[in-house]
Amino acid sequence: MRSILNILLFIPLLCSCQQYNNPPYDEKEKVLRDFPVENSTRMVMDSLWNKRDSLTYLRLKNLDLILMNESSTIPNWIGNFEKMRIFQIVNEEKKITSIPKSIGKLTRLLQFDIPNNNVTVLPSSFYNLKSLTYLDLRNNPIVLINNEISQLTNLESINLDGTFINNLPISICKLQKIKFFTLENTHISDLPTCLKDMSSLEWLNISGTRIKIIPIEILNAPKLETIHAKGLKLKNYQEVKAICEKRNITFYYDE
Repeated sequence: MRSILNILLFIPLLCSCQQYNNPPYDEKEKVLRDFPVENSTRMVMDSLWNKRDSLTYLRLKNLDLILMNESSTIPNWIGNFEKMRIFQIVNEEKKITSIPKSIGKLTRLLQFDIPNNNVTVLPSSFYNLKSLTYLDLRNNPIVLINNEISQLTNLESINLDGTFINNLPISICKLQKIKFFTLENTHISDLPTCLKDMSSLEWLNISGTRIKIIPIEILNAPKLETIHAKGLKLKNYQEVKAICEKRNITFYYDE
């Protein structure tokens, strides 16, 4: 991760004539103010972003990747970066607890990656991100996935590992581009049979959940290749195993 941060910080610098509300807070802000507006597409935002003038960041209108490092909040003005395609948070010590409603303005966003934080709920505006292909919410205490998840029709991968979710909305089965779906170590106890209708589903991870029965219908998902079910005590294990062998589905299970 250090190498990524270093690469992003060594963007070529040019002089800026931007007018600001306040003098630079620190040396990094001085550097940021010299970033070339047109050519700056990637940035690391550290925990001191809220000490600096927001115009220092907002002038960089062409950012398509923002990586927040050891930050406890996401700025409300994040929605102004209309060209952003990738948003990531890398925290070890600090934790994000909420996502601003303005996130819904990022309609070009392809990847939203906030693992290991303390977010409990997604704002309704989040479901406006219809270009999203990759969603990583693992190890956040999220308790609910809204029915509006069906609006994210371009999702190909969704990671809910370690969340507090205990059921899935039926509408999630409308996501026909999902290839990778992981629910490891969640409180899920039942899988909707309509997962069989996910025409692109290749990989399903339900290890460490509370599931006792895998609906046989799900094994008919046309592209399903792998099921991870470690740590489960399935009542229909023998039947599931036999069907997986017949269909050449790799089935990981503690016998």
